[in-house]
Amino acid sequence: MTFLARRRLRVAAAALATGLVAAACNGDGGGDGDEGGDGEAAGSVAQNYDFSGLSLHVGTKDFDEQYILAQIVVQALEAAGAEVEYTADLASPDGARNALLAGEVDLAWEYTGTAWFNYLGNEEPIDDPMEQYQAVAEQDLEQNGVVWSEPAPFDNTYGFAMSREAYEEHGFETVSDLAEWVEANPDQATLCADATFPTRDDGLPRIEEVYGFEWPSGSIIGNMDFGVIYESIADRDPCEIGEIFTTDGRILTLDLHVLEDDQGGFVSYLSSVQMMQELADEHPELLELFAELGAPIDEELMTEMNAAVSSEGEFPEDVAERYLRDHGFI
Repeated sequence: MTFLARRRLRVAAAALATGLVAAACNGDGGGDGDEGGDGEAAGSVAQNYDFSGLSLHVGTKDFDEQYILAQIVVQALEAAGAEVEYTADLASPDGARNALLAGEVDLAWEYTGTAWFNYLGNEEPIDDPMEQYQAVAEQDLEQNGVVWSEPAPFDNTYGFAMSREAYEEHGFETVSDLAEWVEANPDQATLCADATFPTRDDGLPRIEEVYGFEWPSGSIIGNMDFGVIYESIADRDPCEIGEIFTTDGRILTLDLHVLEDDQGGFVSYLSSVQMMQELADEHPELLELFAELGAPIDEELMTEMNAAVSSEGEFPEDVAERYLRDHGFI
């Protein structure tokens, strides 16, 4: 049961019990606290937050990064005394978002770029990542009553990558280097991409506009599954370049070289925890906690955690626990 559902039940129960409160208050909870802790050294979460008696439902999309981020929140909330229900594998891109709006979950990580385009209906990106975050937070609160926590530093945006062998052969450091090569070598410039990247506004069309070149349509191999794209880049078959997500763990395990987006063509996808305004108003300290939990996560760390799950076979909950302990949260 979600926080909002429980709250409505509490309101109804409170109205029923109004006449009994004065007599009953001595026997009704209030100070039984002191759970957990018991002599064990507590991390900063247990020291600074007390969510005893609070029940929350965390939902997550259906990929490794989301599982890890959700587990960080779940375990931190439990360390603070909350009762937490967890639902994974809500279908991307909008399963967790829809569950939040429907009151089926209370908390879910989301990306600013996804919200800006997919949920809020904007067509033009905002170049500065924090300005885009602010715009998303303001518009989503006004239109949907959704509150966004302070984002983590890592940016899981799109990017271009190539194998180490191809990098040593071509020497590309930046997307500008790549654009020059594509113009000069249209037949060799093979690109592996998913179904949407070649046509979506924040995908290849924006990159072509920002960098002033055009990728030959005959050299684009689209409709590929992302798992296949990474392997295809590593094998240089059937493509020399591939569309990737910049924090994907396979970048490390397949030793791929990611090109620097030197002209800022790719739209930002910062990550925050979403909740409905009613919950944020009643427990604003949740926003403080989530900002603290996300603050150490840069692209390098997120990529390493993703690799631990997707390539090394660790469980997301174990990776999340290690992160929380390494940073003194639990």
